[in-house]
Amino acid sequence: MHIKAMNFKGLPHRRAFSLAWPMILSNISAPLMGIADTAMLGHLENPQYLGAVAIGANIMAFLLWMFAFLRMGTTSFVGRALGANDSALLQQQFGQSMLLALACGLLLIVLQWLLVPFAIALMAPDPVIAELAARYCHIRITAAPFAFVTFVAIGLLIGLQNSRLPLVITVLANALNILLDYLFIVRFGWSSDGAAYATLIAEVVGGLLAIWVVRHALRKHLGSLLSWPGWSKLLHLPDWAALLKLNGDLFFRTALLLFIFNFFTAQSGQLGPTVLAANAILMQLVLLQSFGLDGYAHAVEAMGAEALGAKNQRAFLRACAASSVAAATLATGLALIFLVSKHLLIALFTDITPVAEIVSQHFHWLVVFPLVSVWTYILDGIFIGAGKTRVMLKTMLAAVFLGFFPLWWLTQGSLNHGLWFSFVIFNAIRGATLGSAFYTHSVRHKWF
Repeated sequence: MHIKAMNFKGLPHRRAFSLAWPMILSNISAPLMGIADTAMLGHLENPQYLGAVAIGANIMAFLLWMFAFLRMGTTSFVGRALGANDSALLQQQFGQSMLLALACGLLLIVLQWLLVPFAIALMAPDPVIAELAARYCHIRITAAPFAFVTFVAIGLLIGLQNSRLPLVITVLANALNILLDYLFIVRFGWSSDGAAYATLIAEVVGGLLAIWVVRHALRKHLGSLLSWPGWSKLLHLPDWAALLKLNGDLFFRTALLLFIFNFFTAQSGQLGPTVLAANAILMQLVLLQSFGLDGYAHAVEAMGAEALGAKNQRAFLRACAASSVAAATLATGLALIFLVSKHLLIALFTDITPVAEIVSQHFHWLVVFPLVSVWTYILDGIFIGAGKTRVMLKTMLAAVFLGFFPLWWLTQGSLNHGLWFSFVIFNAIRGATLGSAFYTHSVRHKWF
């Protein structure tokens, strides 16, 4: 079927919405952990704690979300196995992903004494902030295996097109984190250490809850649990080839993306502690937008993967169209909300006058961001669901090395505005290159 002959009448908007709205709520609740940290620390007298958590949280985002391929890869494989009606393959790939998650988590704990000091040194913050940020990271990293198990569990649930259970897992874990933030930071006065302990406990509880939820979800979906694949099957190396190839592409693609985020934070620190604190607030609001828009990206991952598993390109393209229209509408709404709520949001995050002034001066980037980035998120979801991860890696390389870094170098004289300009255009390039690849794959029937 040629893409130009596509009939867009009666697109599956209702199905996309039913999958997307729980993920939108779930994804919006995810940055609430960072938002709660930022808001509570932002009202302490010393901005060093806020700066330390900004650096520590970005390092942890790099170290943990570098393994977000565990979630994305699981969704892709499970969704396509679902479309092919192959329950045995579904459980085998889920089991392999769980083993990989545990191995990655334990490896990260072992390597923390090399990785954390190296990351802190790259950011080169004030020595006091560096010490606080290192302590934050070492506390949180203990929960890595639980965080990775949660990634795989949520990937399975999305692939099964059950988006409500991830909402339950995420909301309960994040609610616990916010409660513990208040207890540890405000009541006990543990400052940045309190923020780390709160997130540690929330991630452990979230991982345990995810295991319990997935067991019941599989039983409900399959009628009864199939026998667990034997160790010889799970550890059979040829069966890991496709899993490792897809996850390898996603690993390097995600590492590049998170490197940009951490480079952004490092450059913010070079501009001074006040700019660092202000950009920490702005970036939390960027993440809030991003996770909201990702709801429809998750929907198209699941719908698209199932359609391709069933070898139905028409259903795949219709799923892509329905999700894209809805996501663009949501992005416009988010831009308008940020436009009219500027002063309210700034007051919510900080009452430190110099920090608030810098946030206000750069707030227009938040209004522009969802309109530019929405296409990136939707196209990411499409290519993840299709398992076309090598395309994602290539377009990310182009956006980083032909987009972000040249623009950042050329606009250094504009200081923080130049940094934000480079970041926004970087996202625009990602969307444009993925859009071109989507068109090529569709007209040349390259999705299968």
